Amino acid sequence: MSGRLFATAAASAFTCLVCLATALFAVPAAAGTNSWTVIGPVTGPIAVDPSSPSTIYAAVDGTVLKTTDGGGHWADLAVSVLYPVNSLVIDPSSPATIYFAGGEPWDYGDFPVYKSIDGGAHWAAEFNYEPTSVLAIAPSSSSTLYAGENYDVFKSIDGGLSWTMTSRLPGYYVPALVVDPTNADVVYVARDVETPSVVGGQTGKIFKSTDGGGQWRELPSPVPGEAYTMSLALDPTTPSIIYGAYESCHAGACPGGGVFKSIDGGETWIVAQNGLPDTRVWALAIDPSSPARIYAATQQGVFRSTDAAASWTPINSGLTSLNVWRIVVDRTGSILRAATADGLFEYQVVAPSLLGTVPVIEYFHALVGDYFITANPDEISQLDNGAFPGWARTGLQFNAYATFEGPSVPVCRFFSSGYSPKNTHFFTPFAAECAALRGDANWTLESPSAFAIALPSADGSCAAGLIPVYRFYDGSRGGVPNHRYTTDLAVRAQMISQGWVAEGLGPNAVEMCSPP
Repeated sequence: MSGRLFATAAASAFTCLVCLATALFAVPAAAGTNSWTVIGPVTGPIAVDPSSPSTIYAAVDGTVLKTTDGGGHWADLAVSVLYPVNSLVIDPSSPATIYFAGGEPWDYGDFPVYKSIDGGAHWAAEFNYEPTSVLAIAPSSSSTLYAGENYDVFKSIDGGLSWTMTSRLPGYYVPALVVDPTNADVVYVARDVETPSVVGGQTGKIFKSTDGGGQWRELPSPVPGEAYTMSLALDPTTPSIIYGAYESCHAGACPGGGVFKSIDGGETWIVAQNGLPDTRVWALAIDPSSPARIYAATQQGVFRSTDAAASWTPINSGLTSLNVWRIVVDRTGSILRAATADGLFEYQVVAPSLLGTVPVIEYFHALVGDYFITANPDEISQLDNGAFPGWARTGLQFNAYATFEGPSVPVCRFFSSGYSPKNTHFFTPFAAECAALRGDANWTLESPSAFAIALPSADGSCAAGLIPVYRFYDGSRGGVPNHRYTTDLAVRAQMISQGWVAEGLGPNAVEMCSPP
């Protein structure tokens, strides 16, 4: 049993430690500032440098602005256009490379896609066609871009130097376009399509391509009647999970809307509206460090979900306008920025420096050759005092967060006695992996929150200041699947040399990100 999600099933084995697993360590959650503050005049698209959260690119009408101090000072960049900027994106692998595009919907004429490779100091027009409503960069191949035009979707595979039209789709406008974070050929596009059977004559439809735009398939419609998809967002660690935001219209007005969700790549959809008012939802943002934490920009303010859109609560204190058009979250999940009718606002989810930490201690049982980790102080005390003979500290540990706020997510802890005479444990921070084992009769969920940790990005990188935690699987060589978790590079090299399989995200197989 090896591989990424769902393929492995256990961590270190021992005889009766399960009896202690129901009282895991937890402390009260730390609070953030809980209020929005204005940081700039921005009312249009926003893009945050993934390597420097204080560097923000944004637009007001046809002017692109930049700040390098979190909004303390803004500078006009050396470009300005006579039409609104609709989309602004940063190359995740080279943050000095920025693209923007715009134009009034249904206008005709040349509307270039602009590109800068020096942080906005200089720009070049890369592409001339009809107005571009949305740009998207493929996270797994940043030289691949998609552009949603009035009537078409275009693609570039050379960083915007040349573009080709993909198969023409029905409809007139592309309000949303997203690319699978792990596969540059999997693309979702929302279109406004003429629908004679619908009052108003149009509705929003979603199309999917799995071959880079060569062929498109219409997905089942998640929205009723005259309604339009305004935003799409993919879970960065489980791309089959998709969220969509929409507005619903009647008699020429669009006062309502909400959020929908798919867990199977768009084949089926559910309404994810609990706690949201019936209002236009303009944009969605997923916390990359905790994908179950999602933010919605609506016509009635900002709403937050901490349970993968199962429920929503408003976070509007300090907003002078509840008409929120755009929202982004920084890589650590600590800072939100929202563009409103009154400018750009910032919300500190929680200050990372205020988050306490707890140690996750590693133990080894020499007789059975298994490893075990725990952050439970009662468990640690009993293990150290010999309550469970044979277990001893290895001398290694890493830190976890003492709260489930900010950049942290809960780590599920499972137990199985199906490998008699050995018992076994397994830990995972990934919601999809946790859900899969919860449905397996061979496993018992001891705790949905054994400790709190940050997730790596889809490429396996950790946010600035965090330490990669590596996971290794022994191939069940001892008759039971055993895993080891470590931040130590020397141990990492040793485990690989002994034939253990590295499991995690990215080329270095990173499982978690530990606070220092």
